[in-house]
Amino acid sequence: MYKRTLEKISIIFFAAILLTGLAAVPAQSAALDTVRLTQDLNTLVLQGNDLVAAMNKITLTPATMSTQLATLETSAAAYLSNVGTVYKTVAAAVGTSTFSVTNEMLVPLQTLATITASLGSGLLTLSQSTVTLAASTSLTALQSSMAAMLRLSDDIGMMADRILEMADKILIMADNIGLMADRIIATQVIQSDNLKVVVDAVLQSQQNTILLITTFKL
Repeated sequence: MYKRTLEKISIIFFAAILLTGLAAVPAQSAALDTVRLTQDLNTLVLQGNDLVAAMNKITLTPATMSTQLATLETSAAAYLSNVGTVYKTVAAAVGTSTFSVTNEMLVPLQTLATITASLGSGLLTLSQSTVTLAASTSLTALQSSMAAMLRLSDDIGMMADRILEMADKILIMADNIGLMADRIIATQVIQSDNLKVVVDAVLQSQQNTILLITTFKL
């Protein structure tokens, strides 16, 4: 009887130690750091503005077309990677975080949508230039230029998708929809309008590229 009592006490004591140990382990949280997110969004705005500026400075020529487009595509791919990093942070927090969306967060989201629209418009301008210059450009340079143009259009299209999806996920986690309703609706409208600009520009650029590929049998 005494032995059984000791066994019961030992089991209870062991269970108490186990529960105490578990309670001492800090809970893992995937809560979104909104201050860091706002900083990351503002950084993306600065990087995006630099990319737009670099694109706007480009004047294609038959001799430089290939190199210029390849360099621009490399920069766009790097920027897309940065956008993707922030997007993954936001996506990972969905379902684990709620927070108040602020003007400081919505402003860069709106600006990022505008930046993608500017990149889309710039892409279309470059695409039209390649069509104009195609006849006086060597087939080798034209071939590499068209490959870079297609990659660039994919990058910009994916960029716009990620930014729009990121905004949607942020709004899903917002706990102050009522207070920010007008601003949030305005943000969504701006993003939707800019996304349409990007989609139209990307499609037209790809059509121009495919036309050149077909025409010159690249």
